[in-house]
Amino acid sequence: MSQVRVFPCPRCQEFIATDARSCRFCFTPIDPQSAQLAADAQDKENIRYMRRRYLRHMLIGAAIFIGASALSVGSFAAAYYSPTGGYYIVVVGLVLYGAGDFIYGLAGLLGLIR
Repeated sequence: MSQVRVFPCPRCQEFIATDARSCRFCFTPIDPQSAQLAADAQDKENIRYMRRRYLRHMLIGAAIFIGASALSVGSFAAAYYSPTGGYYIVVVGLVLYGAGDFIYGLAGLLGLIR
């Protein structure tokens, strides 16, 4: 028993199952061998898309984490070493959000490794 996957119809580009004998939208006959090849190509495209998505999460998360950490540490250092004292900004929420987004991207990327 083989796994049923989806692929775009060669004629109308609507997604159909690999076990279909014809497209349910345009009624184009489907060859089982070409359906499997098209489904393999679609799987590879899906993996490329997810890899780019997870890398984007990692990069954005790292940038937010580094920027928010630098802002917190920099403002604290400026207030601490100022002779008159001062205020400092701590953006814990942004630091946690950046770390979480980075970890989400890393976990997803590691999940794609086969």
